[in-house]
Amino acid sequence: MRKRLIAATAAAALLLSLTACSQPDKQPEPSAGQDTQALVSAYLEQVDQEYAYQIAETLAYDPAYLSNELGWRTAGSDAEHAAADYIAAEMESIGLTVEKVPVTVDKWQFNDASLTIADTDIQIMPASYATNGTDADGITAQLVDVGTGTAAEYEGVDVEGKIALVGVDQWNVAWIDQYMNEAALHGASAIVTYDVGGYATYSDDMINMHDVCSKDVIPCVSISKNQYLQLAEALAAGHDTATLMVDNVMEPEQGTSYNVVGTLKGRSSEQQILVAGHYDVYFNGFQDDSCAIGLVLAMAKAMVDSGYQPENDIRFIAHGSEEWGASGTQFDWTTGAWEMINTAHPEWAGKTIALLNFELPAFYDGMEEGQISCVPEFSTLTQSFVEESGLLTQPVNNVYPGGISGQSVDTNTMEDGVSYRASGVPYFINIPGTQDGEEGWIQQRYHTAADDRDTYSADVMHTNLNTFGTLAIYLDQTPALELDLTATCDDLAEALDADLVAAAGGDGEAYTTALETLRTAADGWNQEIAAVNSRYQQALSEGASQEDLDAIRAEGRALNAKTLEAFCFVQDHFIGIASTSTILIKHQAYQENIALISGVVDALEQGVLGNEEGTGALDLAWMINGGTEYGYYNFSLETNARSKEALLEDSNPGNLFWGTGKGSILAETYPATMSLLAKSMEEAPSFDEEIALYNDALSQQQQLLAQQVAEETAAMGELTQLLQA
Repeated sequence: MRKRLIAATAAAALLLSLTACSQPDKQPEPSAGQDTQALVSAYLEQVDQEYAYQIAETLAYDPAYLSNELGWRTAGSDAEHAAADYIAAEMESIGLTVEKVPVTVDKWQFNDASLTIADTDIQIMPASYATNGTDADGITAQLVDVGTGTAAEYEGVDVEGKIALVGVDQWNVAWIDQYMNEAALHGASAIVTYDVGGYATYSDDMINMHDVCSKDVIPCVSISKNQYLQLAEALAAGHDTATLMVDNVMEPEQGTSYNVVGTLKGRSSEQQILVAGHYDVYFNGFQDDSCAIGLVLAMAKAMVDSGYQPENDIRFIAHGSEEWGASGTQFDWTTGAWEMINTAHPEWAGKTIALLNFELPAFYDGMEEGQISCVPEFSTLTQSFVEESGLLTQPVNNVYPGGISGQSVDTNTMEDGVSYRASGVPYFINIPGTQDGEEGWIQQRYHTAADDRDTYSADVMHTNLNTFGTLAIYLDQTPALELDLTATCDDLAEALDADLVAAAGGDGEAYTTALETLRTAADGWNQEIAAVNSRYQQALSEGASQEDLDAIRAEGRALNAKTLEAFCFVQDHFIGIASTSTILIKHQAYQENIALISGVVDALEQGVLGNEEGTGALDLAWMINGGTEYGYYNFSLETNARSKEALLEDSNPGNLFWGTGKGSILAETYPATMSLLAKSMEEAPSFDEEIALYNDALSQQQQLLAQQVAEETAAMGELTQLLQA
């Protein structure tokens, strides 16, 4: 995200220091069997959203924790290291046991950049993508305006050894990689981009920044639309000699990022709860995600100050390298978290009963009702927590007129939770109050300088601190984890298109039978969980001894171990990802391809390439393979080939990512689609060749669908045996 750099004053720094050091007296330590309602009340009394704000403001605006005047703090950079030290010191002052966990990432440190035009007074500081930089003298070359930077725009335009000036739309047209690779294909020595739509719609002064999925690429920078207008005026006046300097440090696989962990020790360390956000940023990243770190530390402080003694370890984590951390792959974000759960602490996957992750936790745009996002298996727990536990009857809801909804929303891939989920850790995340469309946060402010302190809502921060702190206590105090695998069964049932499976030669009946058996086992498992929790509450109400309470908790931990094993099994065998962004049941990707390819063939047989209804061949073809061919219509074959390489699981040999093993085998429709585009300008073309190619791909996808359904059927049997063992 982008941000304006505003240096913190000495007075503000002193205030922060005093606030961190002068904590209220600690409350007396409660007994392990204390009523959950009392524990929550004690926590709520200590919640301090102003402390959260102070942490966020320091991380967002103090130059000591930023790499440049635009506000970068990126993977493995000196600024990230300095921020890690600051966060660690704050955790220690709170009273946590602190560890800085090093993980390996591709280092990227953006120090400076400049763009000047000879014989003018134009001097711009562009924002650099995670690409190669220039030498100290920069690149001096002709600046060439290439319009919107598609393949057609380069026809008859010489950019060999020159700097391409390109208007981009990464929301509606293509990701930055394709614009950049197209410029490189035509020999450009660098590319300067500005937004013509999609993102950065807040104002024409906004610069936008995102991750780059390619490797070994030309320098690529971004400027605002108003800065582009300055350049366009200079070009029109004949001033086209530009000097671009980019001071980027790029060191693949040579960077170290630190995940800072502060632990509040539990009565037992056999299980743990994680509370997390990330601290790497673009443009100061006040909401994304400095406010999240403020929330994480403020939650920890309130728990410590209230004297809360957790049953399980609660670890408060500031993750590094979330925005970007690996080159040459479309799974390049949440690298710090992925390395944490897979390399640094793989044992956490079997003992973490929940992760509470946070993104943009202090922004409000008028949402009527607050919501909690979680993996489907936590939906029942969320509803119980909100509607039945009674813990939210206290003043936890400061902002939403309709309160907090018990109806949860499924998670996606756009934050660190996806790395933990892929490794078998169930999780929750707040839902930022962000509208969709051009008037919403994502298109207006996301990764721009408009993500600033003016967006801060103290009420939203307070609400999230109260709600999720209460949820953490609820999870901690409940012996048997309420992770409902019947939700997995619901998703599996909803995913099956029996007609498509039958047409593909798959055995839908066997799938359905296995699913019914699995549901029975999942229902039985839920009953065991409920029985343990009921006995614990009964024992607690009757004033049972600590020994008796601990014995029931031990039963809960034994159940939890198998519950987490089952959840991990679900992720490994059923959960897929389409095009890096959509989470679905694995066989659904094949079903969707089959429906789309069939639609393309039907349209071609009628000679319809496009129509207002959106049912023409080219209207549908780009959506094949989960939309991975999104934007391909506008770029050269060579450029698109490079983009497809980043989707491959072996794009970074030797490394694994959160998307590895989650994707389907892509339909080989790209040549047919490109052929259709070539013929789209012909009069009365024949589509026989393309129809044959699409039908071949259709047959391939049907075979894969039948195979995947069979694999999922077998996996349901294995999961049933696990639950019944």
